[in-house]
Amino acid sequence: MKGKNLKKTFKNVTLVAAVLIFAFGVLSVSVFKARGETLAAAKPVLKFSISPSPTVIPTSKPEVKYYLPYPGILPDHPLYFLKMIRDRIWLWLTVDSLKKAEVLLLFADKRLGAGKFLIEGNKPDLGLTTLEKAEKYLERAATQLEIAKSKGKDITKLKEKLNLATFEHERVINELSGGRAEFNRILEYPQKVRTRISQNLE
Repeated sequence: MKGKNLKKTFKNVTLVAAVLIFAFGVLSVSVFKARGETLAAAKPVLKFSISPSPTVIPTSKPEVKYYLPYPGILPDHPLYFLKMIRDRIWLWLTVDSLKKAEVLLLFADKRLGAGKFLIEGNKPDLGLTTLEKAEKYLERAATQLEIAKSKGKDITKLKEKLNLATFEHERVINELSGGRAEFNRILEYPQKVRTRISQNLE
């Protein structure tokens, strides 16, 4: 009987260890991928027109677009819980408030994309819940940015990115809502974050 219990305990420990190793592997890949996405998203898109002479002249100020990262596996996937474990570990390991704000913004953007896919895939209830989680991450990113500012860190770039994100989040949610009342509460989040940026982060 004792041997059976030991065998069962060993199997459980092995399973937990395997899940943790997998989660850390996914986390490492995600960190490197996220860095690449952050750099790509930060690049402005320039529009040029060609005059009769060979000189290229910009037609206007640089037009900055906000790019949402690919959301990865969606909340309706059976392995989604592993993504949740990975995200919690990632946040727990990120101590610096500025870096944490960046990670939270990435999570917000990914959840926004996931919510969009779910709603467009005829799963409105799960999509709505996912959108709300996205906006809560956006709010937490603003909180971490305020903490970073209070510690004297340079928040300029991330503040600008967060501000752009609020407009993109608002645009996507508006598009998905089709004027439905249940989206109104979610729309308040990016608006509140924008107000916090103008009041607390200038």
